[in-house]
Amino acid sequence: MIASLKRIGALIVKELHQVVRDPGNVGIAVILPAVLLLLFGYGMSMDIKNVRIAYLAVPASGQSTSLETRLTLSKYFQTRRVFSSHEAEELLRTHEVDAFIALQSNAPDTLNGGITKIQIVVNGVNANQATLIRSYLQAVVGSWAAELAGQTASALDVQARTRFNEANDSHYYLVPGVIVTIMTMIGALLTSLVMAREYERGTLESLFVTPVGSGEILTAKAATNFLLGMVSLAISMVFAAFVFDIPIRGSLLLLLAVSALFLIVALGLGLVISTATKNQFLACQFAIMGTFMPALMLSGFLYDILNMPPAVRAVTYLIPARYYVTLLQTLFLAGDIPSVIIPCCITLGVFAVVLMSIARLKAPKSLE
Repeated sequence: MIASLKRIGALIVKELHQVVRDPGNVGIAVILPAVLLLLFGYGMSMDIKNVRIAYLAVPASGQSTSLETRLTLSKYFQTRRVFSSHEAEELLRTHEVDAFIALQSNAPDTLNGGITKIQIVVNGVNANQATLIRSYLQAVVGSWAAELAGQTASALDVQARTRFNEANDSHYYLVPGVIVTIMTMIGALLTSLVMAREYERGTLESLFVTPVGSGEILTAKAATNFLLGMVSLAISMVFAAFVFDIPIRGSLLLLLAVSALFLIVALGLGLVISTATKNQFLACQFAIMGTFMPALMLSGFLYDILNMPPAVRAVTYLIPARYYVTLLQTLFLAGDIPSVIIPCCITLGVFAVVLMSIARLKAPKSLE
């Protein structure tokens, strides 16, 4: 055991020297997290702001002006007045506005004295955006109508609150998802190239003539990439806390522990791929299709799993990133919730044992 540990230690030192000599590995571990976090954090947002609205009121009145003022003062809308439905439809058709509101009343100064019709028309080319815009507009119009109807606090007191994301900021769940993607790429993509690169360079032959076993080779390579992954995690945490101001409401030590567990899973998956392929190009393709894309599409990071078809939803249970996304979002935003954390950790532990066992069994014993 002592001799084996000494050999593994020597291999880790050798791998670290190799990492330092290869700027690509350092770039993936250090530069890639910063680039992805900045790209997704600033370039991608699920929030709706500066929506272009055309406003039509026939006839104009004090009440219709109050609704227009409410829309104009909102940070979500850029309002312009139009004077006919044809003009509003033309602006919508040419994509000069994203939606229009048409208010018609046969009694301009009161809602109770006449029939008031409020029409909300949204450009539905982007279905998700259209749904959000319609919801925002309905909320504004609803609060305006309630105010006109005299529904004061004494008659109706509705208090709406958002738990765990009081700012209603999409960065709160996008950034943890980006961290999952980064850890997947470091653990699986980078590791999947390890053995394939050794095959292509012919360096395995010199290793096999030494007392070093194949399992020790895999352990050393996994340990090196584990260190790179934890460096990437540290960089990601700094960006999340100090650049995007995302709170960490759970235990920091627990967050590091579950991240290390997921990284072991990703390393195991990368080792399985690397031991099954002897070509870096194939290893890279398998890693992207088998780890990166599922982590991006099927983990709940970008798309809600509950909205997926049942067959696809069943597949997501086989995606380790699904459980890591749940863990990060819980620890970042909600806190230490044992009923969520323990099942996810157990599942990731099972993944880690199975994948590392497969990688050990498939480890090459010779160059054949």
